[in-house]
Amino acid sequence: MDHRLLAHFERSWERQEEARRLLPARWLADERPAAQQLNDLFLDLLERARLRVEDEREAFTYPQLGVVEARD
Repeated sequence: MDHRLLAHFERSWERQEEARRLLPARWLADERPAAQQLNDLFLDLLERARLRVEDEREAFTYPQLGVVEARD
């Protein structure tokens, strides 16, 4: 087993699960190339939005309270 590919496989599986949760069944069943491209685009946009929120949360600095300030 090539462990380098495991992360790609797991992400692919997660993406399929996410599609099943978020997209209407008739969209997923539509095998036209344009429909599949739209499905992929939609999931990519969701992933980018999720990553942006995570990045902004990490960049946000919370004020550090000292012991005296915490008591007040």
